[in-house]
Amino acid sequence: MAKSSIAILGGDLRQCYTAEYLLSCGFHVTCFHTPDFPYNPGIVLENDLTLALSQAEIVLLPTPLSKDGSRLFQADGQYQPCPLEELWKTIAPGQTLAVYSLSSDKIQELEEKNCRVFQFSQSPVFARENALLTAEGLLSEVIRFTPFSLSSARTLLLGYGCCGSAIGTLLHPLCRSIYLLEQDQEKRALAEKKGICPIQKKDFAAVLPHCNLVVNTIPAAVLEPEWIQELPGSCHIFDIASSPFGFPGNVTEDYLLPYFRLPGLPGRFSPAAAGQITGKTIERITDYVI
Repeated sequence: MAKSSIAILGGDLRQCYTAEYLLSCGFHVTCFHTPDFPYNPGIVLENDLTLALSQAEIVLLPTPLSKDGSRLFQADGQYQPCPLEELWKTIAPGQTLAVYSLSSDKIQELEEKNCRVFQFSQSPVFARENALLTAEGLLSEVIRFTPFSLSSARTLLLGYGCCGSAIGTLLHPLCRSIYLLEQDQEKRALAEKKGICPIQKKDFAAVLPHCNLVVNTIPAAVLEPEWIQELPGSCHIFDIASSPFGFPGNVTEDYLLPYFRLPGLPGRFSPAAAGQITGKTIERITDYVI
């Protein structure tokens, strides 16, 4: 069976390695505003969005889709910004969009246009493998930015989904203790079996003043301002959640706490592996969906 044609838009080095992988699998690959990279000659590089999408059956959007909510995530300063509105207008009926995640309103709008939307964050295989890369990248950043050893650190982990579970598994042997805030009872039980201590908000008064490290994986505010104030000044907060994140951007200014937003960790630390994971996910889409 002939392989599909795919347009790969914007993003970081993950998109480049995805392009290389899919070309090796026989796909017809066009890249639009992806980073400068030693591409295989078989990959078409296109600077015109309309031309890039004109022959594509599949359109792979970057992760994250946008950094500012209005323009496509592209390599910094390399190309003219591509407004998202221009992208949505250029997408043609019948095309399949592969994207990490997308709002339900936008999915409905695209489906009304007779487009398919595949959110690969909902693929269990992708989520599990991507979470492992995220955990590795986080560990690197924690070691880089914290002045204390993990063996002495009391850590509060917010959320125990795929990323939270992978992070907890990686950090548990290294940290003095890990506390978990998670509403789902089954996830709490799984964490407890791994030696992680689930807590509830009623435990905050006893836990928060002693935390050295907070890792957030939930894209929503979990710690209210009065609880953020209970964290000691030496506590470092690492937020890996997608927008709208788990903490306001002014945490350092308002609470004098070191705060780091770390989106796209696989793209920064493991772009080759992350790109291959995405490429394999695209293969599954073409084999079983399209």
